[in-house]
Amino acid sequence: MTQKVLSRLLAAVTLSTALVYPQAASAAAPAPVLHDENPSGHFGDWYTGAVPPNASKDKPVILFVQGLHSSYNTWYTTDGYYDAAYNAGYRTAFVQLKDADGTGGNMWTNGAKLAEVIKKVAEYYGVSKINIIAHSKGGIDTQAALVHYGAHPYVNVVHQLSTPNKGSELADMAYSNWAGWLADILGKKDDAVYSLQTSYMANFRAQTDSRSEVSSTKTYMAAGTGDDGWFSATWFGHAVLPGEDDGAVSVESAFGLPYGIKSFTKDVSHGQIAKASQTWDLVKPKLQNASMKERANKVSEDKLKEATVEESSVILRGGEVEDTASETFYLESGIDKLNLDTMTSSEDTIVTLISPSGKKYEADLSKKSKSEDEPGIFQDAVHHFIEVEEPEAGEWTLEVEGSDDAFFMVGSVDGGEEAKVKASKKVFKKGDKAKISVDLGKNEIDQSSLEKANLTRSMNGEKASVLDEVKFAVKEDEITGNFTVPTKPGVYNLSFDITGINEDGEPFTRSINYNFAVTNSDGELEK
Repeated sequence: MTQKVLSRLLAAVTLSTALVYPQAASAAAPAPVLHDENPSGHFGDWYTGAVPPNASKDKPVILFVQGLHSSYNTWYTTDGYYDAAYNAGYRTAFVQLKDADGTGGNMWTNGAKLAEVIKKVAEYYGVSKINIIAHSKGGIDTQAALVHYGAHPYVNVVHQLSTPNKGSELADMAYSNWAGWLADILGKKDDAVYSLQTSYMANFRAQTDSRSEVSSTKTYMAAGTGDDGWFSATWFGHAVLPGEDDGAVSVESAFGLPYGIKSFTKDVSHGQIAKASQTWDLVKPKLQNASMKERANKVSEDKLKEATVEESSVILRGGEVEDTASETFYLESGIDKLNLDTMTSSEDTIVTLISPSGKKYEADLSKKSKSEDEPGIFQDAVHHFIEVEEPEAGEWTLEVEGSDDAFFMVGSVDGGEEAKVKASKKVFKKGDKAKISVDLGKNEIDQSSLEKANLTRSMNGEKASVLDEVKFAVKEDEITGNFTVPTKPGVYNLSFDITGINEDGEPFTRSINYNFAVTNSDGELEK
């Protein structure tokens, strides 16, 4: 999984060059007009863009929907879609979802309000149907509005830009044992992030994809495969996400609608996919007026199947920081490179990596960065980067010094061993039996160091606490855990390390996080 990270280095240089010389819009559009539906906040407000002089009724009205922890400024900015649409003669509108007030809303909260705004926009412009362009989670909020809140008769085409239709493993991490402390301090464990966990989204898919309303609207899907350059937050996001991804959403998730139409894939990051110079010319040909004849009412022949096998070559650590926190892990010989991203909430926190021989690696201050330009789950974290070429084999130690802080370490191993993780499914009913297994290939499993897996429940505003421990049975190069899922509906994480022994007798550590959901008798989840 981490091989893809370093294989993108040349592509990252190409991307950074492209960003220095973006394609400029012909003219800046006049400021949009606010329709102030919420005087005490932003949630529910909407804007209408200026009507361009070359506007044509042959072109559809476009409503832009922002993503996670964003506002309408996603589109109304330098290199934004608003300027591009204005110059191309499109009438436009923008919505403010709950995220614009600081705390993200789930698809149910945002979807209900978005359905109201969709109808208002269509009425304002005097059209029967509009088009929607949605970035990231905005595509899921749009689906909820169309399918569950009655807005489907008013929308002709939806074009998703990197929408996590199957959720994001970064959201799983926010509720894991390792990252929960930091996510609590950063204040990003809200309803929006909770709903983006992969098992929550698997349940949303089950509630949504079989309904007849999905055939009323044509939905295009676009995915990114790039990042924002070396040692950026999206660059390290590749380590956690499976397959190709844009640093926040995997391609598999972005193309996760069985009835969606694949529009394009481009080597850009999650944020850059919503920039006009990068993707407007790819989206524009897909926009259609209300005279649509073709319906997206059948499952694509090449629809993606539910993944049952994933690979892990990451090492995860995290917890509270009061004075000094220390964590250890093992690396085997033959690794090309170890890339470490240790996230904290404070820039004053010091991160040091110590090799088995005692050599110290301090986080490169020139590379320490805060991902302020990329709204997301860990956008407010300070990233402390450490890179080690051909790391020595043995026990490594991470030391974190600070106060009133927390940390989350993602270790990306290039060229090392991989663990294959097999899980039965993502969504269960209470009382169901679950099974997870980890295969280390030709390597043995160190039974003496095998710890129990901690089962935690995803909760907003609370520290993760261990509800139960799952024991594993060991059989040569594979471990298997069989357990009964909790009776209380909700989303859970099973987090654990596995230590393998390679053919040279060297131990190595890999971390596993299994995110799953338990529904009630009506197939619903509870927080």
